[in-house]
Formats: sequence, C-alpha cells, structure tokens
Amino acid sequence: MKRRFVSSAAALGLALSGATAVVAATPASAACSEVGNVYYSFSSVSTVWKRTSLSSSYVKGPGSVTLTKGRTWNVQASMTATVSAEAGVVFAKASTSLGITVGAGYSGTQSFAYTLNVPRGETKRLQQYKAAKRFVVTKKRIVAPCSTVVVYRSTVTAPVKSTADRYFKYALVS
Repeated sequence: MKRRFVSSAAALGLALSGATAVVAATPASAACSEVGNVYYSFSSVSTVWKRTSLSSSYVKGPGSVTLTKGRTWNVQASMTATVSAEAGVVFAKASTSLGITVGAGYSGTQSFAYTLNVPRGETKRLQQYKAAKRFVVTKKRIVAPCSTVVVYRSTVTAPVKSTADRYFKYALVS
C-alpha cells in the first residue's frame, strides 16, 4: 500500500508542477499498415503475334506449302529474368487485369491442315503464329513511412491460353 501511495503522489506532483511525461512513440511502420505490401500494375497493353515452333520446310515457287494436322507446336513468353523469377504471380495478376488468360508457355497439336501458295521466283515457308499480349508490368512495394518504391518495370510478351482459331495466324516467311 505504501508503495502505491508514493507512486500516485509522484504522478500527482508531476501533474501539478506542469512537467511533461515522455511517452514512447510507435514505430513509423505502425503508422502505415500497408508497409511491406506489394502491388502490380499493367500498362501499354497490345496484341501481337508470337512465332510458335511450328513451321514447314521451304518451298520454291510457284508451288504450295502445307502444315499438316497432327503436328505439335509450342510457344513461350518473352520476359526478363527478374519477371521470370515470379512468373506465376505476374501471369495470374496480368490475366485478371487484362481479362484474358496469359501464361509463360503453351503447347498443342495442330488440328487442321493449312496450305498457302508460294509466288513464282520466291522461296518461302509457312509459319504458325499465336496471339500474345505485350504489356509493361510494374511491381511496387510500400515502405515506411508509407512511400511507394518501384521494385522493377519490365516488358513482357505472353501468349494467350486459348486454342480458338482466332488466336492463330499463318503466314509465308522467308
């Protein structure tokens, strides 16, 4: 009892004398609950045609060149090593943001035969292309005291997942 009385008396004495008590401040990170959070944004989005692994042999025209059904193809995304390290997260967030599923790579089997004519005097082959989305991904992190820092900004070209015909193109190339 005696000790409690002395402490209360000391506190009352400080209050009456006008002295200020020092209170420990909370850390800066506690003032911003978002510190450490990571955000991705996607900009400069366009649709491009990415070359797949499927192409024919060269033919000297006049003549025709055909890609037969049953042949397999694959296509891979183009990205920096920094983005590649967290590709799963980037492609999942990009798919949501862009409204179409994109990924690091896809493969499939050609389901139709395609034939194009090679003009006289030219040597060409038939090349398959897959629709892809090219975009700039920016990764930002919130740091104390509630500032945003750009972790990286990189251009990615990611193939579209769908195998619908409209996502493929065939062209003669040299």
